[in-house]
Amino acid sequence: MQIETLNPIKIRVFGEERFDFLQNIITNDLTKLKKELRSYILSPQGKILYEIIITQSDESYELVCSNDQNDLPTFLNKYALLSDVKLIIEKVDKREFDKNYILDQLSTGIIDSNLLKQSSLLPSEVNDELVDYSKGCFVGQEVVSRIKHRQLNKKKLTIKLFEKKPQKLPTNSEILFQINNYYILREPREDQ
Repeated sequence: MQIETLNPIKIRVFGEERFDFLQNIITNDLTKLKKELRSYILSPQGKILYEIIITQSDESYELVCSNDQNDLPTFLNKYALLSDVKLIIEKVDKREFDKNYILDQLSTGIIDSNLLKQSSLLPSEVNDELVDYSKGCFVGQEVVSRIKHRQLNKKKLTIKLFEKKPQKLPTNSEILFQINNYYILREPREDQ
């Protein structure tokens, strides 16, 4: 799979209830925010819909999604109707999330799940560190907690660097994404 055109989006969240609004949607704990905080937003079934980077100013939180595949503003607006928040969409320079961004992420071992087909991955397959299992409720929390605590996840994503496309993959492995010589593979977990 190769993504030709990324669709980055930035949304600012204003309002008296902005902290609670985000805390109840994201997987990570907003109280851990220093400079920036990476988090997922999940479907009720516990699958990744968005991976976002959150920063804060005095009067708002800024959410950046490197590739909005599932219409993040519409998703957030459903929940915003129940809170005293205002959402403002801002322009993003697409060059921030070009091929170099993707390669930089992969070279440091980071998989930006926004590059992969959404609603098909669990947080424990990609990066479990973006989920705080002790913070309390968020969308999809019951499912991802059950998977983690019962050790039900059988797959994980790994980044492999190959000189050329591999002719044969390990059993039960599949290529999800390829750019240059980097391949993101979904493979069986060895630790279970």
